[in-house]
Amino acid sequence: MTLFVSDLDGTLIDSRLQIPPDSADGINAAIFRGCGFAAATARTPATVGEILAPIHGALPAIVMNGAGVFDFEKEEYLHLCLLSPEKTAEVRCVLDSLGMGGFLYTVRGNHLDVYYDRLDNVSKRMFLDARANKPYKTFWQGREPDEARRVFFCVIDSGERTEKLARALRQVDGLRVFHYRDVHAPDCWYVEIYDCKASKAAGVRFLKERYGFDEVVCFGDNLNDLPLFEAADKRVAVAGAVEALKAAADLVLPETDMGAVGRFIGRYENSTNSPQKCGKQNPLRQVFHSGWSKI
Repeated sequence: MTLFVSDLDGTLIDSRLQIPPDSADGINAAIFRGCGFAAATARTPATVGEILAPIHGALPAIVMNGAGVFDFEKEEYLHLCLLSPEKTAEVRCVLDSLGMGGFLYTVRGNHLDVYYDRLDNVSKRMFLDARANKPYKTFWQGREPDEARRVFFCVIDSGERTEKLARALRQVDGLRVFHYRDVHAPDCWYVEIYDCKASKAAGVRFLKERYGFDEVVCFGDNLNDLPLFEAADKRVAVAGAVEALKAAADLVLPETDMGAVGRFIGRYENSTNSPQKCGKQNPLRQVFHSGWSKI
């Protein structure tokens, strides 16, 4: 059977952080006929749970760019990839050298404690205000305790400053660094820093092995979805995806609205899925016969 794995922002959810009803209907139909669905996102469980509410029977979500896999039914992390104290210190040295600060996410049970030193730009303040008072997450000003289980840093700043930071961090061994623009606020740029073993690909492989799926179809829009594509049998980019992701995709969806992914999932059929369970037409054949973009 097929496991569908989709990024959220820019791929599955709109500017209101909602899955359009027709998209949710398509995903729920696929789950009903025996396929699996999971989200794979840079977001944390604190916001992912609310977003996935219209999906009935979603699998544990790949969160924090693959640093964790969170089971909302059990309210626990099934998998975590942590930053060592030594790597945390190296990241802080780079940040200090550039006069920058960020949010450090740590895990305590099923809860995230997020530590920061200062809110020195509007984007950081808006980021915190939008996420404060959410389940599974508490923000603290100050340094984390020595025993904290560190997961990742999130730095928010201008495009120029974050580009300089990303270049410096990529010189540090043992880190995975993502640098990308916020799809909802184009003037806002992120740098996220993880242990090198953390990736959406690792999360996909964990779910595929745990639940026994024989095919994985992945959907994305941004550079941090390239690792997601590494673990996919079929890679699908949305119409508004960055060019690098389109180049890595097997196909590009033509519709520009946010319901495209769910509608595609709703009518998807693979040869390993029975016609009774997964429809009568293979959408990959439909792509090539109807002029959909193949990269």
